Amino acid sequence: MGGPIRAVNLRTGRIPVLFDGRVNLIGGDKNLGAELLKGHFSYIGQNLDVGAQGDPWSIPAPSERFAEWLHGFHWMPDLLASKDKAAMIRARYLVDRWIDVFGHWNAYTWNNDILIHRLFYWLALWAPALSLDSLSDASALRRRAVVRQLKRLRNTYSRLPKGPLRLKAAAVLALGGLRLEGRDDPFYQKGLDLLDDEISLQIFSDGGLITRTPGDITQTLTVFLALEAIIQARGVEGSSALTRAIDRMLPTLAFFRHTDGGLGCFNGSGEGNSSAIDKLLKGADIPEKPFSVCPNTGYQRVSAGDIVLLIDADGTPPPGYDTQAHQAPLAFEISNEAGRMIVNCGWTDAQPPRWKNLMRQTASHSTLILDDRPLGQIIKPGTGADVHGDVFTQSVGRVTISRKEQAEGTWIEGAHNGYAAAYNLAHRRRFYVSADGKDIRGEDTIYLPGGTTPTSNKEIPFTIRFHLHPDVIATLAQDQNSALIIQPGGVGWRLRTDNGPLAIEKSVYFGAGYRGQESQQITIHGAAFADGDGEAKPNRVRWSLRRLEKRSHDG
Repeated sequence: MGGPIRAVNLRTGRIPVLFDGRVNLIGGDKNLGAELLKGHFSYIGQNLDVGAQGDPWSIPAPSERFAEWLHGFHWMPDLLASKDKAAMIRARYLVDRWIDVFGHWNAYTWNNDILIHRLFYWLALWAPALSLDSLSDASALRRRAVVRQLKRLRNTYSRLPKGPLRLKAAAVLALGGLRLEGRDDPFYQKGLDLLDDEISLQIFSDGGLITRTPGDITQTLTVFLALEAIIQARGVEGSSALTRAIDRMLPTLAFFRHTDGGLGCFNGSGEGNSSAIDKLLKGADIPEKPFSVCPNTGYQRVSAGDIVLLIDADGTPPPGYDTQAHQAPLAFEISNEAGRMIVNCGWTDAQPPRWKNLMRQTASHSTLILDDRPLGQIIKPGTGADVHGDVFTQSVGRVTISRKEQAEGTWIEGAHNGYAAAYNLAHRRRFYVSADGKDIRGEDTIYLPGGTTPTSNKEIPFTIRFHLHPDVIATLAQDQNSALIIQPGGVGWRLRTDNGPLAIEKSVYFGAGYRGQESQQITIHGAAFADGDGEAKPNRVRWSLRRLEKRSHDG
């Protein structure tokens, strides 16, 4: 068996130092760990108390999602965050009790959706937390349980759905082999071969994932960095594809960060954990200022003054990789020193599942929607969704994008024809951001592309939505052509339009936490001509956001 991991000085300096034989990559919350040590398990607002000496394996979980979290051992980094000896003893006990109850076979807990995560935490926190390297009978039982689960994963790998879970599964196989025997272990070689294949399929040259989900980068990097650290600590030959993927993904993770350190809420991603992202990026050799374009993944970023503008500049991922994708080309978000201002409604896996597909629809984003008609179609619940997941049966189409950088500011123009099938119409959106970030302008046009004929002689209603973060308050001016937006700390903005009226409506934010937060949205409602060229009202709507200067209160 492999011995304890030694501390190493990696060439990039991007991996945190190893301590006590354990890789400090996964983090964890010491306060939550203290509660776990008392036997208090808490997730998505639900609780399970087993006492300081008990275990949760023979007690019904509060919900299926709680059970997935529990049996996936997602709580283990929190328990071990303190590095306290009592926490390590407790972790071993809970692992041993799980093996007693479920270690030979259980149809639910051995499902790959749960097994892969459990194996990752066991293997990443191998020693001394679980004492899997010792010669004791208990350690031998743990190793046998690991081998049985690795065999199950290897034998069922081909049945895994497309997407990041395959990346994690391949890495887990490699990690398992590395922990058991090292470079010559068949699990290690098989895992690296599968991982190389999945990296070539799923990770773009710009460092984004084929799913176009920012949060997938965080989760994948966590696994990749843990695997690379242990490969280097063992002193065995690793994978050049893995190293190159990490090098590409780290700056891309920084690209998706808002001013609060969290991620943009696009395509199934929420804010994420800014502290965990900090740890991933700590020591990484990346530019201080993130780059501006992810051409393959399809996003644009503008950093001006204290402003960050993120734009979704592409359409639906390929079939099978679209189960998290949203229907919102040209949606955008804005943050600054006061926090997030304009957002998409967002999504995290901790939120109630019944809201998921609603949050994927066009109206849940800061973009234009025509006739309240979602762009693209998500498969309806039933057999198809049970087999394939929440895939698209109709794509939202592609997006064309152009960008111009000038001394006075940045211009970005994008267009898509996602409404061509229904109305033969296209949507074009233009942005301008001044160099100081205090003047942001936009233009939305609905137009009939050349060479096409109108499908109707009626006006088609549209809505442009500006969803606001829950910390932001908006009030409407009397003329209804402008609105005042106030961020925390009294930071003010004026939103104006030349094609009102504006309205303030209710919204909800699912980008953080485990339940939606009430918020507001500013909307512009109108009706476009089906044969319009987008050069005049009502098919053209101009809007602007200008920062208000704080008034002094001297005297």
